[in-house]
Amino acid sequence: MNLNRFISSANYSKEYFLTESDGWAEYLASKGLILPPRLQTVWNYLDIKPGLRILDVGCGRGEILVHCGLQNAQAVGIDYSPAALELACDSIREIVKTGKYYFKMPGLILGNAQWLPFPNNTFDRVVMSDVIEHLYQSELESALREVHRVLVPGGMLLVHTMPNLWYYLYGYPLFRLVQKLRGIQLPADPRERYCFREVHVNEQSPRSLNTTLSRIGFSRWRVWLYDYRDYAGYPPIMRFAMRLLTRLPGIKQIFCDDIFAVAFK
Repeated sequence: MNLNRFISSANYSKEYFLTESDGWAEYLASKGLILPPRLQTVWNYLDIKPGLRILDVGCGRGEILVHCGLQNAQAVGIDYSPAALELACDSIREIVKTGKYYFKMPGLILGNAQWLPFPNNTFDRVVMSDVIEHLYQSELESALREVHRVLVPGGMLLVHTMPNLWYYLYGYPLFRLVQKLRGIQLPADPRERYCFREVHVNEQSPRSLNTTLSRIGFSRWRVWLYDYRDYAGYPPIMRFAMRLLTRLPGIKQIFCDDIFAVAFK
């Protein structure tokens, strides 16, 4: 296995963040003030309070940083994509320019998740939202060990990742068949729906993520599936069916596409 593999930061261009990365429409409309459903769910789990120190690893366009600043929490975002940090700067600049909000200015750092430039025991919360599927396994484990190092004792890491490989392997073929009966053609490989599919190099299942977290040294952790979508635009019966399939224990394991995890130092 080549341990020197990595995805070039050039793959994470403005085009990627403004056309493919989930939440791009909300970002263009509000520069981070409106959170898309995925990030709203992440935000709710983070339970941010004034005075907390937050690290957003792979901060992207900076939406979580903006909301941390609005809550008087000290946030720092790190990303190795210059395009991401430029967009995050735009988000922060727009908030400051309005003068409407009390806002604690976040920090931004161009850097690599495997070498976090912070002392031990610095942050109360670390968020990795849609990051781990972009890291080869060796990179992921290095990054998680760094996260563990910079968390304070009792501090929390929150993870979101998609896809759920069990959905791609078992649920998606069934969904594709139903869509075909409705006259909607979907590709056999679900990854073909995305233009930037080459950046997903380490897609997870709940089991594989649980196994990885168990090796890092966290005192406790939990991995779960949660579907935040409302399926607006689907016919009522399809909407009901999707809600049922993605929430019902024993079935959601192959139909829910979103994996969340928390881990505590």
